[in-house]
Amino acid sequence: MKKIEETGQPIPGFKGFDKDLKCRGFQFATGGEYTEERVKICETGFHFCENPLDVLSYYDPADSRFAEVEGSGQTERHNDDSKVACTKLSIKAEIKLNSLLSAGVKFILDRVEWANKAATNTGYRSAATNTGDSS
Repeated sequence: MKKIEETGQPIPGFKGFDKDLKCRGFQFATGGEYTEERVKICETGFHFCENPLDVLSYYDPADSRFAEVEGSGQTERHNDDSKVACTKLSIKAEIKLNSLLSAGVKFILDRVEWANKAATNTGYRSAATNTGDSS
């Protein structure tokens, strides 16, 4: 786990819920703002993911609801994915699964360094569609 930090700006992200818009027994509502005293990743505070696709590691897409959120206050980040725990959480808007998936694609594409892309991969063990040894 990473150290607890105080956020300067709200962190946008995505959160999953059960079919009743609950998470770990806590009832949420669209438009709601919630505060917790302490934060410890996977234990206390409110949790969400910056990468929309990471939410699917925690919530079954067939039986869950999803929302765009903003986290602030004290935060702690998970080491294995984009999960964040925070002391303040705002539920901005409920979204459908297709919107969560589209946001996930956008999240990934926004992080591609297009200026550094190569026209093709070559060399030992390059992709099957490219040239070189083991292609």
